[in-house]
Amino acid sequence: METALLIILPIVTAGCTIATFFIARSKDRHKSGKQDGAIQTDIEYVKRRIDDLLLESRDINKRLDIYAERITRVEESTKQAHKRLNEIINKE
Repeated sequence: METALLIILPIVTAGCTIATFFIARSKDRHKSGKQDGAIQTDIEYVKRRIDDLLLESRDINKRLDIYAERITRVEESTKQAHKRLNEIINKE
């Protein structure tokens, strides 16, 4: 009986050791996969935000161009108004 235990016990121990190894390795892969997935999700979020910022930047640049044109028109109009005022003042 003791010899049977001496033979069976190391086999059972080796089996448990191997099973524990594979279970731990599987859990490590699962954890690593979760981390990789989280990183990919974060990268996709950053990409989308950068695209949004680029679109906003283009809109702002368009508005600035429109404002620059309007300022130029206002300056021209102001020059003409000053000329007219100077003419009125010179007539008096």
